[in-house]
Amino acid sequence: MPTVMPVRSARPTIRCLTEDLGIEMPSLDVSLDDLEHPWLEELQRVADVSPEGQKRILSIDHPLVYRLRVSDHRGATWVDEERNVVWLCAVHKREDGSEDDAFEWFQSLHTSGNLLPAEDDQDRLLIDAALQVFRTEEADLLQLVDEAIARPGEELARNLADFIPCRVLVIEADGVQEVWCAISGRDADGGFVNERTKTALFRSLEQHLDPVVMEARHDWPGGQAEWFEVVRLGIR
Repeated sequence: MPTVMPVRSARPTIRCLTEDLGIEMPSLDVSLDDLEHPWLEELQRVADVSPEGQKRILSIDHPLVYRLRVSDHRGATWVDEERNVVWLCAVHKREDGSEDDAFEWFQSLHTSGNLLPAEDDQDRLLIDAALQVFRTEEADLLQLVDEAIARPGEELARNLADFIPCRVLVIEADGVQEVWCAISGRDADGGFVNERTKTALFRSLEQHLDPVVMEARHDWPGGQAEWFEVVRLGIR
């Protein structure tokens, strides 16, 4: 079978975002991959094939950086093959012959060591990657719960984001709905699931079921929970 390559991330460096594009740094619950701006839309458009179709910025010998254009401005992009990211490193207005020309700006950033992603960019990349994984886990959990609500009395199970085992059982009687949810403390590889992840998932579940009264339990209908499971019961 052919190897399926992950979709490339397309994101600006923090310096480019805040200085060149004039966008305030978003909070940690917003991924830089999700920001909306004409420059970032253009970057996303070319990301999967970059640098194909782009011209090199010849004044910079190494690393290989490439041109991007939006209106009368130019951008400098760099493909980070190791992390599968296309970075928008700089944006500036094109003023041919001027000392303030875009390509003069790119050269000055390169000379000063400020063109490529910095340590802060790598840190934020890891944070955003973790955020994306959590969003997938959260979506899988809420979908599993909705399926269980539609099929009361039937225990359903799934690995959230193909990684965290989870099971849900909904019991309905006398107009009361019990939503039992057990999230494993051991992941699919046998490692331990981060406590903050489990807490955040249960918080999302509570918001999804609102209005609901949630309580911690150590049992499971018809028997005991596994020692590594964290169980919550929602009553509504």
